[in-house]
Amino acid sequence: MKILEHLKSVKTHPTAEMVYNVVKKDIPSITLATVYRNLNCLSEDGKIVKLEINGEFRFDADMGKHQHCVCKKCGKILDVFQKEISEYALKKIKSTDFVPSGVQVIFYGNCKHENKRAKNNKRPEIVKDNSGVKKR
Repeated sequence: MKILEHLKSVKTHPTAEMVYNVVKKDIPSITLATVYRNLNCLSEDGKIVKLEINGEFRFDADMGKHQHCVCKKCGKILDVFQKEISEYALKKIKSTDFVPSGVQVIFYGNCKHENKRAKNNKRPEIVKDNSGVKKR
């Protein structure tokens, strides 16, 4: 299936629309509704992960234990492979009414690129010298 094949070939956590735009090149007759339906079926069947991030659904074909880091500035989603974090969360949940079968860990912060950009764009601090003149 082209949709799953595409998801396995990327690490960008695409939206359904992004998947549609790529798959349509190989299957011109495919509709966006078909892509949505297939993505939902793949997610329900446990073949892909469906993430809701910043109000939109993103898809990931990597089914190994890993976490996601979401940049609050640019929206980039990065994978972090520290399975012990997921295993710890599953082991430590305490509920007599629920038995977990999986966990999704999403960290929010700023990516390296945005941190570098913020550092480079930082305006110097305004300081008054003894004469009362503001200097940068």
